[in-house]
Amino acid sequence: MSEQITNADSGQHLKRVLKLKDLAIYGIAFMTPIAPAYIYGSASATTGGTLAMSYLIAMVAMLFTAASYGRMAGAFPVAGSTYSYTQKGINHHLGFFAGWAIYLDYVLVPLIVFITGALYANAAVPEVPYFVWVLIIAGVVTVVNCVGVQMAAKTNLVLVAVMGAIVMMFIVVCAKAVLGGAGEGTLISSRPFFNPGVTNVNVLVAGSALACFSFLGFDSITTMAEEAVHPKKDIGRAAIIACVAGGLIFVVQAYVAQLVWPDYTTFGSADTALFEVAQLAGGTVMSGLYTFAVILSTFTAGIAGQSSAARLMYGMGRDEVLPKKFFTYLHPKFQTPVLNILIMCVIGIAGSLLLNLTLVCELMNFGGLFGFMCVNLSVIVYFFFRQKERNVVKYLILPALGFIICFYLWLHLSKLSFIVGFSWLLIGLIFAAVSTKGFKIKPKIYEE
Repeated sequence: MSEQITNADSGQHLKRVLKLKDLAIYGIAFMTPIAPAYIYGSASATTGGTLAMSYLIAMVAMLFTAASYGRMAGAFPVAGSTYSYTQKGINHHLGFFAGWAIYLDYVLVPLIVFITGALYANAAVPEVPYFVWVLIIAGVVTVVNCVGVQMAAKTNLVLVAVMGAIVMMFIVVCAKAVLGGAGEGTLISSRPFFNPGVTNVNVLVAGSALACFSFLGFDSITTMAEEAVHPKKDIGRAAIIACVAGGLIFVVQAYVAQLVWPDYTTFGSADTALFEVAQLAGGTVMSGLYTFAVILSTFTAGIAGQSSAARLMYGMGRDEVLPKKFFTYLHPKFQTPVLNILIMCVIGIAGSLLLNLTLVCELMNFGGLFGFMCVNLSVIVYFFFRQKERNVVKYLILPALGFIICFYLWLHLSKLSFIVGFSWLLIGLIFAAVSTKGFKIKPKIYEE
């Protein structure tokens, strides 16, 4: 493969500047170290106070899919991620639907963080209206992405470091509070992993499905394949590193929070449960810092989510699944898909002002898990059947387990998720049918 992937029409190309560290941080930034803050209250009620166990199960489950992304990135180190892997590994048309579904996921990540960040910022500074905070957050995220991935990588590095420091401070403060007699009164307890009389298979499945929400985003690393210095080697490694690192951060946060506040039924508000924990453990200083970390997460996840969706559109445009001239346009100076980024900015602002946060979270799981299933299936079809690779564990058993786990969790999503999710797929079906003249014309595949 040539050192840089070029735009066939203009000679422009995405810059190869991202190393393993940048890619791993990019994935962690998308997931955000403080992700438990978004779901802790409701998830604790669902899991009977064993969210730490649910996070552990979800991490193991996601590792199978992370490995599959790594396999496909090694074979096809191009922008487009889920879309490209399914298209090249299985079928042109299924690839479109995989991309269409995962696009829903990437679009919704900025919405969630824009909404959450603006809500908390507005609560902290009520003199500034909610919609103004949405515009500020969206504006900063868009400018960073338009300037280029090097700036985005450096920005994410700084913000993730700050968030990580606050999360570590939260963990230490909670530990000191427990040792001082708060909550369980001991740092060694099985309760965050098993609650007698409450924990069962159904509870674990429901909890793991919720916990998967926090992991959605590690796959975004693969959309940066054409900007990675060593994509075949680093993409898969970065996905696994991000998945493990993020998972361990989630598990420890859930563990210490449960020890500080054992009775998960007594939170004043499920939406701000971890802030109540922070307040109890470390007073207003700790709760204030935790609020600040949540606001920072809107920038890291927003930058990564917007960037990933823009590059997914770039890949689909290059294959002429979307109008090529528009979606493959790169800024002459920054070499970024600036028009796609601006589209994502407009969608993010509109969605933040019009949509409900709960619905957005549910729909993310629909698109994300659907895309994960397609990638796991792509490994089996491409490597085991087409390439005749006979490493049964690597190319059949592991991706099959990834597919089965994602499918099982996908089946346990809410009815509303399926109604809206399949409506989205129906729109994609109509678009694909028209653009391929009744599926008689195969979408073009970009050749390296």
